[in-house]
Amino acid sequence: MLLLYSMLLTACSPRVATSFWRIGTPADSIRPGYAVLHEGQKVRHCYPITKWEDAADIDTYHQLHHHGVAVESKKMAYRIYFDRKQTIDVYCKRTPRLELMESHWYPNDSLLAAGYGDDILRVSGTVGVGSVKYWNGQKQVHIEPVNRRSQRIVNQNRNQATVEVAVSDWLVEGKTVQMAVQYTLRAGHRDMRCDVQLSQPVEGLCTGVQILPDGQYLAEELPGGILLASWGTDWPVNDTVKYAKQTVGLAVFIPREYAGSLVRDKRNNLCLLQSPNTNIHFYLTCCGATKENHPVATSAEEWFRYLRRWVKKLH
Repeated sequence: MLLLYSMLLTACSPRVATSFWRIGTPADSIRPGYAVLHEGQKVRHCYPITKWEDAADIDTYHQLHHHGVAVESKKMAYRIYFDRKQTIDVYCKRTPRLELMESHWYPNDSLLAAGYGDDILRVSGTVGVGSVKYWNGQKQVHIEPVNRRSQRIVNQNRNQATVEVAVSDWLVEGKTVQMAVQYTLRAGHRDMRCDVQLSQPVEGLCTGVQILPDGQYLAEELPGGILLASWGTDWPVNDTVKYAKQTVGLAVFIPREYAGSLVRDKRNNLCLLQSPNTNIHFYLTCCGATKENHPVATSAEEWFRYLRRWVKKLH
């Protein structure tokens, strides 16, 4: 009986998860899911949320434990910054498992010693991997000015989770635009699908990958669309004493019907997103060559070969 119960429990256990924590005070201990979380020397009283909408001038970024909604499979985790950047950041797994309920994106020394993953990418002001940005004719810029911003967990089950970042009243190209961007991560996958919904078309909408130091990047036209990729090595955070450099592979694939012109600035390899209607979708993925025990690639050439196979599976 115990064996049967164990098998049923394993079969029902989640294979994807979300993480969205609002910072509070000890008075929030009455809230469901309240926890005391640690980030370095900081102790935070937090509680889980499923959505948050607020005016654009509210500092939502610093009122969340890991600065935005996150989603993970056993292979990879991603978070979206809840501010004007709306940038996707990457957390890589050394051992395939769900970790954010314990590490909350910031694993302590004990968890790192136990083989937990960690943030592997310093995105700064770049596009990161697959973030939705705007091309102003010379460089990528953030989504602003807007009236309100929101993030939410759209849905989550054992096999799939979708999170959303949205803006209302975005003033761009002489019009007012509503935009919602949803990212869906499936169990057993390191890649995500991105679905963009606009109230009206935006000519300068773009996505892509940041150009990594000491590496290579790729912009390739394939039968089904455009593949943008990057490979390189950089410090994952500003702390260069405690943390080691990470070699990372990033990629975005835009289907032909949504792929516009290729553009590039000093730090980003980009593609304009175009559509006859207001619905657009594309895909993104990542590899942590240094962090993963069994990475899908250990060189730029190997990463680019892997991506060409990946793209074929998307159709």
